[in-house]
Amino acid sequence: MIRRPRLHGPTIAGRLRSDVRLLVLMGLVVAVTTLLTASVAPVGDRAADRAVATAVQDAGLDGAVVATPPRDPYGSVDIARDPGAPDRVRETADRARAALPAGLAAMLDPGIATVTTPQIHLLDQGPGRYLVLTYLDTPQGSPAVRYLEGRAPRPGAPADKGPVEVEPGGPPWPVEVAVSRPVARALAIGPGDRLPGEDDQHQPVRIRVSGVYAATDPDAAAWRLSPELLDPARGDLQGVEQVTGGALVTRESLPDLQLAVPSNELARHVTFPTRSAVVRWRSTEAITREVAHLQVSADATATGLTWDSALGAVLTDARDQVTAAQGQAQVVLVGLVTCALLVLALAAQLLVTRRRGPIVVARERGASLGEVAGELLVESVLVAAVGTTLGLVVADLLAGGAGWVWAVPVTVVAVLAAPVYGGVVAARSTSVRRAPANRSARRVLDRSRRARRLAVEVTVLVAAALSFAALRQRGVVGQSGWGGLTGAAAATLCAVAGTVVVVRLLAPAVRVGLRAARRSVDGVGLLVAARLSQTAGRVLPVLAVSVAVAQLTFGVALAATEHQGQEAGALLAVGGDARLRPAPQAGLRSAVRQVAHAPGVQAAAAGLVDDGARLVSDRTAAPVRLVVVDAAAYERLLASSPLPDAPQMARLGGSRADQVPALLLGGSADLREHPVLQWRDSSVQLDVVGTAPRVEASAAPVVVVDAGDLGRAGVLATPDTVWAVGPGAGPALRTIGVGGSVTTYADELDARRHDPLASSVVALAAAASVPLLVFAVLGVVLAAAAEAPARRLSLGRLRSLGLADRDLRRVLSGELLTTTAVAALTGLALGLVSVLATAGSLSLQRITGQAVPPQVVLPWWSLLAACAVVLSAGVVALSEWRGVRRRVLAELLRS
Repeated sequence: MIRRPRLHGPTIAGRLRSDVRLLVLMGLVVAVTTLLTASVAPVGDRAADRAVATAVQDAGLDGAVVATPPRDPYGSVDIARDPGAPDRVRETADRARAALPAGLAAMLDPGIATVTTPQIHLLDQGPGRYLVLTYLDTPQGSPAVRYLEGRAPRPGAPADKGPVEVEPGGPPWPVEVAVSRPVARALAIGPGDRLPGEDDQHQPVRIRVSGVYAATDPDAAAWRLSPELLDPARGDLQGVEQVTGGALVTRESLPDLQLAVPSNELARHVTFPTRSAVVRWRSTEAITREVAHLQVSADATATGLTWDSALGAVLTDARDQVTAAQGQAQVVLVGLVTCALLVLALAAQLLVTRRRGPIVVARERGASLGEVAGELLVESVLVAAVGTTLGLVVADLLAGGAGWVWAVPVTVVAVLAAPVYGGVVAARSTSVRRAPANRSARRVLDRSRRARRLAVEVTVLVAAALSFAALRQRGVVGQSGWGGLTGAAAATLCAVAGTVVVVRLLAPAVRVGLRAARRSVDGVGLLVAARLSQTAGRVLPVLAVSVAVAQLTFGVALAATEHQGQEAGALLAVGGDARLRPAPQAGLRSAVRQVAHAPGVQAAAAGLVDDGARLVSDRTAAPVRLVVVDAAAYERLLASSPLPDAPQMARLGGSRADQVPALLLGGSADLREHPVLQWRDSSVQLDVVGTAPRVEASAAPVVVVDAGDLGRAGVLATPDTVWAVGPGAGPALRTIGVGGSVTTYADELDARRHDPLASSVVALAAAASVPLLVFAVLGVVLAAAAEAPARRLSLGRLRSLGLADRDLRRVLSGELLTTTAVAALTGLALGLVSVLATAGSLSLQRITGQAVPPQVVLPWWSLLAACAVVLSAGVVALSEWRGVRRRVLAELLRS
């Protein structure tokens, strides 16, 4: 019959009182680790939600869902005026809303219906003047306007006159429209004007301007669908300025529009803008599937609607950024939790070592292993429960929530470490296994122990190699959750494996040092080597210190790399200290000279940046970013800024009759085989003479050509961008008076610094560095405390034999400082190696906003952590030396 374990309450209470400081320390380790790890989940979720919402908001109309009813394939002009046309437009919008999946519909605003004509070329005052007639309809009606001049458009026929039919082949039916004041000024039109025009098919269109309006709410979503209704768009085609304005068609004049323009030229859409405030990152995957299903399952013959949206791509990219940040956070958390577990194991070992005598006596007097472990389990459960509860409560108060998953391994180890180790000590104290007297048998047992240790070490090395391979192959994007721990543990497992190798090599090194010390006349060296031969081969103390320093170094380097990567990414995205993006105009070339001579400006350049170009070679084709600049001016700009230099820019500017010299960055090698640039309506044969700079952090291939070379090839490129370098670049670009928006490096960097994901990852790495440093110091202190009784006994004997106090201090310092210095330097080296080996697989560029992984930064202050750990060993050595000196010499002699 199995005897029921009996726990002795007074013994448990007495142990709690005797080791209260060590137990409090273990509870604080559990509480601090739980606090930090539990705060990551709620803070990370909020940061992910903000990041996804920001991505959707920045996408604007690209993140909207658009429904399109079918067009009339015959393109006929209606012959009967339909007064109910506005109602049918709204019915189409309601039908589209009803066809949306429930989950997707919940995050979309009501549909905005639009009816839009192509560009109508105005024929009254020369080329380059265009109008786009647009009807806007929201569930609340047309967007509100107030008329500054004239009146609202009226119907072309009285409502009480009945149906009106147009005779085929008769004169064009006129349509009344209203225009905004900027459009009226740009096109020199006003109320009462009758504008003759023609569409793309050269069919006549008659337009009457009834009034000039101003939007009551210019920021309303409806105006964003047709921004030319408020402000005209300007351009330049082959040296001819183009002005395109929008004209507002009202509910009353929509039936006239259907009589004035063929039905196949009227683009009808229902646009559902996305409400970024309600988007949550956990729902992005489901929403992406719904958008994809909506697009591929559209059947115009059944529903009358086809669907289009880039929302799925926007959410997928945002989710990839979130999972990249979560993967980087997991790397930090795995290291933090591992270090906490090692410190708890050291503390449990020290706790059981101090109680070794009572545990052995209790076992010899008949206590079962269950009773020995049970008494230790009671206090461990108490300490772990208090620490975990405290950490979770504080995390909930500070972070607004608490995630308990990462606290589980810490709590489990805090509960089981001391009972398991205590049970092992009790079992070994009364083991009936006898040591063989035969030397060969003892040698066999020794080889068996070495084989078991070697098997464990090989297992650790294999696990580290597999984890590193998983990280290199899969990265961290899309690997969030427990499935991503294999790769996230690579840095920590590499530190553990490296430390195991160092400990394995440390024993032979100590033996070599011991043989050398025996031949030395300095007895202190011999004593230090003798002590190290007994203590240096213990894995757990070295592992605790080394892994903590390695993870601290890794976290500091990770934060510094992302910090500097944000700076480089912001500079590259802007293209200098400031960038102006006005409408394309030839006058920018003269404005650049004005900017270049402004105070505080070191260099300036103008150019055209267009992502609508295509490069076609003999074997492949790819969309590219076309950059047309003055090669000499742009080269001076790059040389005057921290931007990467492009010395091959000097090869531009010498075009031949048949080819234009160009620089190409990115793309496959096949793109360089007889490439032809297709841009707008032109095709130009290129001669790739070098590698282009990465203009404005483009992810697509970049083609850079000289403006003069392209002009001699018969293609005119009107600049639309001005870059400037220098402290006065921003004010200089704002004062040249060419319009457009100015983006500065400082503003871009500030936006990246405050990005939810980037700031969260950097804050986590910085916050984890503090407990990691504390864990490294605790590793030194706990390891020293575990060996302190044996060390005091040996040093006391040496003192009683006449060893001087100065030599005692040297022996003590030599033992503690040597082991600690080896562990700290090992951790420092392993941390740096881990950063260099894994940084390319952590998708840091998704957090820094760069097109390529940032350059790894190894901050010099990571040495301070190793120095602080070694200094703590010196403090412990000095404290123990003072304790040995305080012992009375007569007491030492009696012992």
